[in-house]
Amino acid sequence: MLRSSHARPLLLASAAGLSLLLLGGCASSGELEKVRAMAMQAQQSADQANQTANAANQKADRALNTSNQANQTATDTNEKLNRMFKKTMMK
Repeated sequence: MLRSSHARPLLLASAAGLSLLLLGGCASSGELEKVRAMAMQAQQSADQANQTANAANQKADRALNTSNQANQTATDTNEKLNRMFKKTMMK
């Protein structure tokens, strides 16, 4: 996924390139507005993708934390069972 810091320069370069192409061909102000609108829409899409990626990272972090807790619980339980087994074998 593109992060906002990577997407912004790409979007700005694309918008600048389109603007230069249109200006080179004697673009009208209406055409320039279309390019600006396209650039704004692309930026909004990039911002939305960045928000989605951040939310996914947060969910992954929570899942990892839950997994680590479950692993620790299993390890603790295994140790308790081993101690109980050793005690019964010594009787």
